[in-house]
Amino acid sequence: MVKSELKINEQSIKTELKLYKDKPYKCLFEYIWNSFDAGANEVKINFELPPEGIGYVKNVQIVDNGKGWDFDDNAVTNNFISSTKKSVANKTLPKGKLGRGRYAFIWIAGQIEVFSKKKKLTLQHDTVIKKENVVFDNIGTQINFINIKENFSSILLSVDNLHKEILINFGWFLEENTNYKIFINGEAVDIAKNIKNIKTLDKNFFSEDIQKKLDEQFEIRIILWEQKPTEFSKYYFLNDKSVEIFKQNTGLNKKRDDFWHSVYIKSKLFESPEDINEENTEQQTFDFSDKEITRIKKQIIQKIKEELIKLRKPYLIEQSDYLLKKLKKDHLIPNLSNFGIYDEDSYDDLLKTIYTITPSLFVGKSDPEIKFICATFAGLLSNQDDILIKTILEQLQELTDEEKHDLLDILNRTSLSNIIKTTKEIDHRLEVLNKLKILISEHEKETLEVKHIQKILNENFWLFGEQFRLFSSTEGALKNVLTEYAKKILAIDDPELETQPNGEVDLFLTKTEPLGEKIQKNIVVEIKRASIKLGKKEYDQIEGYMEAILKQSLCNSPNQYWEFCLIGKDFDEHIERKIDSQKNYGEIERGLAFNFNNGKVKIYVRKWSDVLEVEWGTKMKYLKDKLQIQAKKSSENNVDTIVHEIIK
Repeated sequence: MVKSELKINEQSIKTELKLYKDKPYKCLFEYIWNSFDAGANEVKINFELPPEGIGYVKNVQIVDNGKGWDFDDNAVTNNFISSTKKSVANKTLPKGKLGRGRYAFIWIAGQIEVFSKKKKLTLQHDTVIKKENVVFDNIGTQINFINIKENFSSILLSVDNLHKEILINFGWFLEENTNYKIFINGEAVDIAKNIKNIKTLDKNFFSEDIQKKLDEQFEIRIILWEQKPTEFSKYYFLNDKSVEIFKQNTGLNKKRDDFWHSVYIKSKLFESPEDINEENTEQQTFDFSDKEITRIKKQIIQKIKEELIKLRKPYLIEQSDYLLKKLKKDHLIPNLSNFGIYDEDSYDDLLKTIYTITPSLFVGKSDPEIKFICATFAGLLSNQDDILIKTILEQLQELTDEEKHDLLDILNRTSLSNIIKTTKEIDHRLEVLNKLKILISEHEKETLEVKHIQKILNENFWLFGEQFRLFSSTEGALKNVLTEYAKKILAIDDPELETQPNGEVDLFLTKTEPLGEKIQKNIVVEIKRASIKLGKKEYDQIEGYMEAILKQSLCNSPNQYWEFCLIGKDFDEHIERKIDSQKNYGEIERGLAFNFNNGKVKIYVRKWSDVLEVEWGTKMKYLKDKLQIQAKKSSENNVDTIVHEIIK
């Protein structure tokens, strides 16, 4: 192996070790790994705490029982960036390769004094190296940190946190090497404090065919961790002397389910993986020259993975209880009565089951995303059909037979089954969003209000809010719409209007919320073709509709809420001033331009880009990515054809 030499000075070292800057734990851990690289099985971190915990710690040192540092090797000592250590692909030790970490102290101390083999070496920031003979008969190496910096002192002052950080960074390694210890001021770091569960398996766990190939000392230890280790979840293959031969990922990393684990497999089978190529460290597998042993090894891994999945399931079920409590605490679950759901337990069971199957739906997502997901599944539960929800969930993540069986059981108890229809609805919504954007951006002049845009919105009024019903489009005058509204929604047999309002609204949406005294919410939408820039004239029109409606006593009860929405491709400074005047109400991104009667009456002016891309684009993108549904592309450039494709 060719040694890497670098002319060292303070700046070159800081450049080489810039990843250690402002990371005192990382600097400290580098020296611990150096000790293990040197063959130590005991590493002691010693320091004196100041009285009452105020001030700097003193006499900081690391002591190990390794084979020591040969200061007489000038190639190592004087250059110090070279190293005789040689890292091995897919093995833990040696951890270091180029020896650069020996200068990690530059971020946490003024200098270090290294004692080993009856000699002392002093290293300073200016890279001046001083060697001298001393009385040091101890085995291994002792490193004293001189003039430590505040950041280093701070992490040592909090001894409990230091214990935790060492557990996270070294716990998996100490579990693998049970005769290895790390001490903090004489107290051994207890890895059991980060262990959630342990499962031990022997050769009897496998089929008779595999058992015949295994030795009596064969053993598997599966460790489930409380907190996430710095190491990915891996299989560690150990020989019969518990020496690590090879390691590889378990295949259950990056599932966003907090199922952190390590698997230690000890057997005489794992002696010397001859096929490991040290020149190619990127993609390697643990294959042996003996094809029969390679086959057995793969069978062992497959069987262990099945066991991991079984262990993961109750863990996820337990986690799902915590998830549900958090969703409720953070008010991310919608008002179920809005969806016609009055069996809260069924909905809770559904969310927990979905989490156990696809935890990535919830983990690492923002509150708005989770809120949308919860509302989506509330909508599914409200449909009460008999098509199984597994159709959509199988596309989110592969299910085992056992998981499918459990899911079907939940579906039977909750009567949820409209997933196929819902998937089609999601597909259709993606198509609507995509083609509306095409009509408005690419066919601005040809796309008309009534003939094209309104025809689409009459069938897709979900764009303005879930659970609303389309009460009226442009088929009647405003006065007729209000009369019918009074009869059918307000249950007034013979309604009378105080005035006779003129005009026709493009869309009139309404919904009733059964919360104590029923709340009546209404949306009046005025649409303008893309070629029209919204200004005072268009705003006066929507404001005129508002004034005409509010003049009717039947539209002014305390439980009625009205939203008036004007939508176009763009608007002028007059509209901008209207929106800016309402910015203190916190809805500037939705284009709030008027707010009256404590929010019971509002006017919004919105751009199509805000509705289609910012609002619905964000909502649908998540499901689109998860379901891998691509929005349908139009085969025609003709506006009439595109509209027909949407509404057919």
